Amino acid sequence: MSVAASRCRSVLAVGVLGGLAAADDGPSFQPNQPDAHTLHLWHLDESKAPFADAADPATPLEGQFNGAMADQASLPGLGRGVSFLGLAGGTPGGSDLAGAIVTSRPGLAFGPGDNVDPGFRYFGPQGAFTYEAVLKFDILPGDARVIACSLISMEGDNADRVFNFRIEKEGFLSFIPLPHSGAGGLGLATIPVTGPHAIDTGHWFHAAVTYDGKAGVANNLKLYWTRLGPGLKSAHLIGSGTLSGGFNGTSGDFAIGNEARSFPGNAEAEPFPGTLDEVRISGVARHPSDFFFVPPELRTGPEAAAALAAEGGDRTRLELKLANVLVDASSARIPGGKEPVLRLGSGLHRLDFDFGFEHLDGAVKLRCQLEGIDDRWQETELGMSLVCEALDAKNQILSQTRFPFIGRSSGWVTSLEDSELSHRIEPVYVPAGTASLSLSISSGSPDTTGFVAIDNLALGVPGTTGDSLWQNGRLVADESTSRAAGVPAGWRREGSDPAIARLVLRPGHPLLGLVDGDQENHGGWTSTQALVPPGVRGGTLALSWDEAFNVVGGSLHRATYLNVPPGRYLFRAIGLTGDATPLGAGLSLPVVIDPPFWKRAWFGPAAAAAAVALAAAGILLRLRRRSKRRLQELRFQNALEQDRTRIARDLHDDLGTRVTVLNLTASLARRDLEADPAKARRHLDKMSDSARELVVAMDDLVWAVDPAHDTLDHLASHLTRLADEMFRESAVRCRLDIPAMLPARPLGAQFRHHVSLAVKESLHNVLRHAGPCEVHLSLEFDGSRIILTIRDTGRGFDLDAPPEGHGLDNAPARIREIGGSYTIDSSPGGGTCIVMICPLPGDPT
Repeated sequence: MSVAASRCRSVLAVGVLGGLAAADDGPSFQPNQPDAHTLHLWHLDESKAPFADAADPATPLEGQFNGAMADQASLPGLGRGVSFLGLAGGTPGGSDLAGAIVTSRPGLAFGPGDNVDPGFRYFGPQGAFTYEAVLKFDILPGDARVIACSLISMEGDNADRVFNFRIEKEGFLSFIPLPHSGAGGLGLATIPVTGPHAIDTGHWFHAAVTYDGKAGVANNLKLYWTRLGPGLKSAHLIGSGTLSGGFNGTSGDFAIGNEARSFPGNAEAEPFPGTLDEVRISGVARHPSDFFFVPPELRTGPEAAAALAAEGGDRTRLELKLANVLVDASSARIPGGKEPVLRLGSGLHRLDFDFGFEHLDGAVKLRCQLEGIDDRWQETELGMSLVCEALDAKNQILSQTRFPFIGRSSGWVTSLEDSELSHRIEPVYVPAGTASLSLSISSGSPDTTGFVAIDNLALGVPGTTGDSLWQNGRLVADESTSRAAGVPAGWRREGSDPAIARLVLRPGHPLLGLVDGDQENHGGWTSTQALVPPGVRGGTLALSWDEAFNVVGGSLHRATYLNVPPGRYLFRAIGLTGDATPLGAGLSLPVVIDPPFWKRAWFGPAAAAAAVALAAAGILLRLRRRSKRRLQELRFQNALEQDRTRIARDLHDDLGTRVTVLNLTASLARRDLEADPAKARRHLDKMSDSARELVVAMDDLVWAVDPAHDTLDHLASHLTRLADEMFRESAVRCRLDIPAMLPARPLGAQFRHHVSLAVKESLHNVLRHAGPCEVHLSLEFDGSRIILTIRDTGRGFDLDAPPEGHGLDNAPARIREIGGSYTIDSSPGGGTCIVMICPLPGDPT
């Protein structure tokens, strides 16, 4: 035994132990039993080849090569299986890898020497078939160092390449008709990575492909992927495909677990990284419930399935459905109800409609029309496409040309990596206003599946030579393009699943590619470039590229409308048979794109009403300003009158009284001048004191009316001087707590006057009634008000006792008149505390 073979068997032993551990979990199933529609059935329970075929006539599998190990643990109840982890040489991931394989012939040969007999059956009388296998991974496909993971194949060396049912490393289950099969098309579906059927290495799975024999009908191929466990009633459908024709009966190298190609430079390069069991080929498209893991009483056999299809065929074939609407490349909610309407905002919009028949059992054509845009019905196309759009300076689409990819390109072999590229040249009209061109490689409607590779994109003037006007048509191998998920310069991914767009890594340089096995999403590549030189505008250019593709259109067709302006439209679609007979009633969807607001019916009356309202508002504003100005004048006059009244009152109450006292004292002095000179001198002294007090009172009055003192800092200075003069020659000691720096906040004359007199009266009461004591005068400013506190340590008094000339009414009244508060707290022997809170006026007068 070679070192490589020994190492492979060691690895297999580890895989077997893991398989045994996993096989202890889960339910026990009964293996497949042959029925009238079973063409081949290999239980793979033998300890080595040959592996018996339970069908009649039987074709045993006689070959077991390259480390394939039989007699391995399988799903409980199914006996044993075959592991394909072994290798016998070659480069992992290369076409020369010699991987484990089981074949129908006892030896491998280059040429027809290892082909099955011409009578080997792999499809039924009507061309239908079902291929299925039970499998368990030891290594996930993405981690396996192989090209792909083959399940069942008839892959020969020369003109005998028929089909390959396999799992792609990228995570797809695929069925690929090969060049000599007579069939065209493809089945490709994404294997789940989440949910109850997610791929992993801890469970057993059932994989199947069915074909109903109806060539050319959309979705005639079904792909199933099911995690095996309790309670299953049906196989899990993961996708659909289409075969354009049935197999022609060509025989080739039949194998399971690998492809049986064997010629210089190409060996068995697609080994399955795990264990296979219960491989069956049937001559019908089995119903999803007609597999071994469904209880027999719940299965729908081929005859019952055919009856159900016949019963429901006429009903379902007429159901033309709108599956998706894209507005400006984003999915929009399809309106429902009895009168659905797709309503869009104003502006130019791109509209894409995806529609088609479900479960249709006949070949049809679909036509559509957007009334208001189309004058005639347009026939739709399936598949992927290369789309060229001409854009103006505002990136609005001026024209669009679509080049479809559908079916199989002339150089297609098996995959994007081994297929030959074909050259293609197409004309592109460039309108005069074109500023740039946008090229998009699109995967089409969501249920379109397949492969596309593009290289050597070029744009030029027909009949001339020279450099291409398209700058990045051939990708350069660098750091950004060294992996499938890379993004080449100038290109970007788009779509509901951008991962559909990937790079195809081929020797020399990478290619732009699409690999779409998803039935519900779409993706693509897009690049936009300025169109230079200007002289090419207004004419036709030649767009060329190299291509390889194998694309299957699903049941959905796509109709695209560019730059649809505001208006009312009706999208309609209908199906036609080959003789142009309509199928069913078709479908329709009203579309309303709102016009700009200035073009709507309500805008004229609303504008007129707005103009009248603005004119009325202008008049009202003018009247309001005039009234406000008059009100301000009245307020000023009122304030002036108040100042005059206050000055007159002060002159009368204070200065008038003082002058009266002065006159009376002078009269008394004159009377006593001769009779009692001493008494006359006392009257003269009193006159002198009254005169000084009169001067002080006059200073206070002048200060109160002088506008130069209408600020907070002047008020504080005045209160300081007032307290100092009042207590200068008294037994009361005065302490001041007034900030040295106060803002020159504007104050009204009335505000200053009332505050000043209220403080003066309060201090005068302290001087008259508190006795020898200490008094504190403080001023605080918090930005919107001043707080004045007068606190003495004198006799105090009883607040509840009748007033005895303490002047407790005038000062509070003055503070309340300017919107403030005046509080007093006193008790006999406990001194007195007065707090005046005065909000500063916002508009001093």
